[in-house]
Amino acid sequence: MSPAAHQRLFAVLAVALIVLHVDTWNAGPGPLVFGWLPWDLAYHLAWMAAAAVLVFYMTSSALWPEDPDDP
Repeated sequence: MSPAAHQRLFAVLAVALIVLHVDTWNAGPGPLVFGWLPWDLAYHLAWMAAAAVLVFYMTSSALWPEDPDDP
């Protein structure tokens, strides 16, 4: 994948996280996940994990390839 394609993918994923962060549809009580974790907390934990993965992707060599002229 070219660096430009990686940059577009990063932009799309960042916009998706921004949209998912405004979770007006997730208000109110919901079912329990794993029998003990409230749904809204599980949603936010999953969102934070996805954001962390995006930060790791953002700092990877896919978006910042090595400079061949760098000694």
